[in-house]
Amino acid sequence: MMTRRTLIKWLHWLSAFLILYFFLVEPEDVERMGAVALATHSGVGMVLAVVALIWISDYLRRGLAGRAGPKLPGWGKRFHGIVHRVLYYGLPATVLTGGLAGLAAPYVIKAFGVIPITFGAGTKNLHELAEELHELAFDALLIVIIAHTAFHVWRHVWLKDNALRIMAPERLHRYL
Repeated sequence: MMTRRTLIKWLHWLSAFLILYFFLVEPEDVERMGAVALATHSGVGMVLAVVALIWISDYLRRGLAGRAGPKLPGWGKRFHGIVHRVLYYGLPATVLTGGLAGLAAPYVIKAFGVIPITFGAGTKNLHELAEELHELAFDALLIVIIAHTAFHVWRHVWLKDNALRIMAPERLHRYL
């Protein structure tokens, strides 16, 4: 049976790579590359939706997976809790806005070109509004992810509390 810590590490890194995909493949690229790119974008979005659902379910059932750590100053302990909670809710919210953008589309969208996930019943104006909302949610999530990453790098380097080892695979510990 997988431990909670192992599950969280898998979800963490899977989310990181899926979000990196969305960062590298922007909506403009999807529009330029056509139906195949949209099918891939929506398919990867469905995978991220499953990851977000597992992660938020675990959080709602058991709370935060880790504690702030004894070396953190007061502001750091507060920031730790806030940024992690924002990520726990921000990821599913961003996925949800993407789903709404898909549902608002005036055309059928098939995840990975196979699984129909929308019916094409939306309108162009509604779809454009939902896309804007999704892009704003994604940009906000990226800002929180950057703050989260910078915070943990600061902890690891400045406080020397091995914060990066907590989420890094064991094979990488010797480099940290």
